[in-house]
Order: sequence, then C-alpha cells, then structure tokens
Amino acid sequence: MNRIIAAALLAPALLATTPVFAQDEAPRLALQQTAERDVPQDRLTASLRVEATAATPAAVQADVNRRMEAAVARARAVAGVRVETTGYSTWEERPANQPRRWRGQAGLALTGKDAAAVLALAGALQEQGLAMAGLRFDLTPEAQRAIEDELTAEAIARVRARADRAAQALGLRVTGIAEIRVGEAGVGSPPPRPVAMRAMAAGAEAAPPVAEAGLATVRVGIDATFRLGPK
Repeated sequence: MNRIIAAALLAPALLATTPVFAQDEAPRLALQQTAERDVPQDRLTASLRVEATAATPAAVQADVNRRMEAAVARARAVAGVRVETTGYSTWEERPANQPRRWRGQAGLALTGKDAAAVLALAGALQEQGLAMAGLRFDLTPEAQRAIEDELTAEAIARVRARADRAAQALGLRVTGIAEIRVGEAGVGSPPPRPVAMRAMAAGAEAAPPVAEAGLATVRVGIDATFRLGPK
C-alpha cells in the first residue's frame, strides 16, 4: 500500500521534468545547408566563322556555302568532336564613294572532351581561312550529375549533424525529419575567353589556338525541418 502511494506521489514530479509532445505540437528546427566543390571543366567548344565579301548576294552566299561545306567535311573527319553550324547571315554595305557590296558569314562550333583534338582541328580550319570567334570550357552534364549526387549526400550529412548539435544545445534530441528539400543545383563558370587575333601575311600558317581549362563550382543546397523531442 505504501509503495502504491509513493508511486502516485512520484508520477506528477516525473511528468513535470520530462515534457511530452504530441506529434503536431513537437518543436521543429529548420536549417539550411550548402555543399560546393570546384571541379575541372572537361569539355571545350571552339567557335569559328566563315566570312566573305562579294558584289552580289548570290556570289557571297556561294562563297560562304563552299567554304563552310569544306570546313564541315574536314571537321566531321575528326572522331570525338561534335560539329554544329551556328548561324548564317548576309547583308548589304554601302560605303561612301565606293560601290555597294555584300557581306556574309556563317558560324561553326566544335565541341569535345579531348581539348587537344578540338584545338588542333580549330587550327587546321584557321589555315583554311576561318576566323576564330571564341573558346569556352564547361562541365559535361554527366560529370555535373556525378558531383551533384556526391554533394547532396554531403549536404544531408552536414545538416543532420548540425540538427543534432542544435538539439543537444536545447536539451532535446532529433526525433525525425518533418520536411527536406533539395534545391536545384547550380554551376558557376567563367565567361568565354576572348581570343586575341593577329594579322598574318598571305600564305603564312596559323599557329593552333591555345586554351587551358579552368574550374567550375558545383553547388547544392538543402532545406530541412527536423522534429525535436525530449531526450
């Protein structure tokens, strides 16, 4: 009988020192976490263009078409390089005290993971008379996805560790995850590098262009809300 009375007297004290939360009333902790990594860019795009001038639109287009056809055929012969035409335009010019003339241009993009092959091909096309418009490195989608998966796991581990530390400081513990959202991953990269051009004597061979890959920053963000409860 005395033991029953003692237990009855002790129960309110235990309830007073050990809070009990209903599921919808449990305190919550919202945290944000990012993870990022600098990785080498693994794909190069070289942009070139054919330029022509003639007295008539038909003549200038014929010249552009002939030279572009030869350039595309040369580029397609290189394995591992994607070839894409990027634009075509003609326009009339009327310079003062000179006969009117027509100008035309067409663009060609060479893309590949083998930077040396892309640069060598670009140099060969320069020797055929194409002008270099720009060089740009970027990160391939498959490389980006692989890094994003690793960073997502890293960010989740970090945010969970932060939640545990915060709960400990509050005298509580993490009892579950109420909500978690993985934000859209982002990749930062430098702008296209301008290519310095120099005048060359007729018949002189053009040195192949030089380019060096930089780093791309891949970033993943996590928003998580944790349920807290008594220890």
